[in-house]
Amino acid sequence: MFNFLLEEAATQPTGNSWVMYVVLIGLVLVMLIVPSFSNKKRQKEYNEMIDNLSAGDTVRTVGGIIGRIVKINDKDGFKTIILETGAKNSKTTMEFDVASIYTVLNSKKQAVVAVKDEVKEEELAKEVAEEKKEAAEEKVEEVKAEEPKKAKTPKKTKSKKAE
Repeated sequence: MFNFLLEEAATQPTGNSWVMYVVLIGLVLVMLIVPSFSNKKRQKEYNEMIDNLSAGDTVRTVGGIIGRIVKINDKDGFKTIILETGAKNSKTTMEFDVASIYTVLNSKKQAVVAVKDEVKEEELAKEVAEEKKEAAEEKVEEVKAEEPKKAKTPKKTKSKKAE
């Protein structure tokens, strides 16, 4: 009764099945290799952030504690930070491993760079204003220089006819 199904399955070509295995192995390798590159990049950025920490930076820990770095200790290659948290009247200091830092919220270095950028922008704005002022003064001088030339040319006037 179902003999025709078995005969059709036996007559279909089974070649090129090795190509499917190669493609599957290739996909598995890609799925394992690509994330390692992105993890290396992320780890490099994190290490740079940790290396650039300084006292006065505001950080958030992995546990969600937000505080200002008071001091950075380095004992036998083991780095720790002392964080100051709390309101003005009730500040608390805690010591954390540097690896517990999740992100830097406000860096003193970033603030200094921002101030320097603002100063540069103000200086550029002043320079542009001075250049515009000088250009306007030059145009005024050109106009003044042309006015006497126009005044020297005699104007033709109609004379009265004698009667």
